[in-house]
Amino acid sequence: MIDYIPQLIIYVFIAAITPGPNNTIAFYTSYNFGIKNSLHIPIAATIGVSLIQLLCCIGLGSILLKFPIIQSILKVFGCIYLIYLAYQISKFKISKNQQNVKKINFFECFLFQFMNPKLYVFASTTSVIFTNYNYNFLLETFAIVSIMGGMTIIAISIWIFLGNFLLKLFNNDVQRKIINYTLSLFLLATAIWIFTS
Repeated sequence: MIDYIPQLIIYVFIAAITPGPNNTIAFYTSYNFGIKNSLHIPIAATIGVSLIQLLCCIGLGSILLKFPIIQSILKVFGCIYLIYLAYQISKFKISKNQQNVKKINFFECFLFQFMNPKLYVFASTTSVIFTNYNYNFLLETFAIVSIMGGMTIIAISIWIFLGNFLLKLFNNDVQRKIINYTLSLFLLATAIWIFTS
């Protein structure tokens, strides 16, 4: 039995539930389009996060540490994408025809995980902190990746339900603009934080 599972669950859940790009995207999508049109966000993010965690467990974290230029490139692309998302969210208008409105699709959310430098740092440190070579490497990797994926889907789903709850409370144009501008500012602040760290 791997004895650090409770600590791993707490560590990953705290990191996954705090505000960040994935949670902001989930909140925005749910708030503006409802729960049904947001269900792809936690699934896409969880698949991407789990894949990156797996790669970090099998050595990607070491490569990123050895070649920091890769992380710098990811940082630039990630920040550009966050700024793009902030712009898209800030210009969102309620439309009678939801087909004309820009939603973040499954593929965009999945691909974003690979440009999210915060995720690489978190996944790398998770694999380093919680890999104990007294256990079977495959079992440990499976446990870490499973917990990372499970906590990601739970945390993002909480943000989706929160966004939908606020949709019912604040549903006029002015209120939506205020919330969307606030979400845009959170993404811009995240981009600045990532770029300067």
